[in-house]
Amino acid sequence: MVKYRYKTTFFPIEYAERWNQYDELLTPKMAKIDSLIGNERYERMLEEMGEQGWELVSVQAVLRGEYDYDRIGDGGYGYGYSLTDGYLFFWKKEYVSDHALG
Repeated sequence: MVKYRYKTTFFPIEYAERWNQYDELLTPKMAKIDSLIGNERYERMLEEMGEQGWELVSVQAVLRGEYDYDRIGDGGYGYGYSLTDGYLFFWKKEYVSDHALG
């Protein structure tokens, strides 16, 4: 009987800090595309999982929130946005059970 093993791995995304040149408030961060594209560690992880017999079934983004706020006199400011913190990779691997169902 064919059975499956399942495994989940995580790979983070790196971000570069960006500052607004006018008032020095932090503006939305920019993802470093080379966190995934051309990243040897990322490519090695994918290759190793494939060589071990794991099949990539699904990928899910993991989000986190970034925000800031302050009161200035009678007013204030605030902002918030989400960032992709990284990706969960869901894998499965087939194996043959020694016990057949009867």
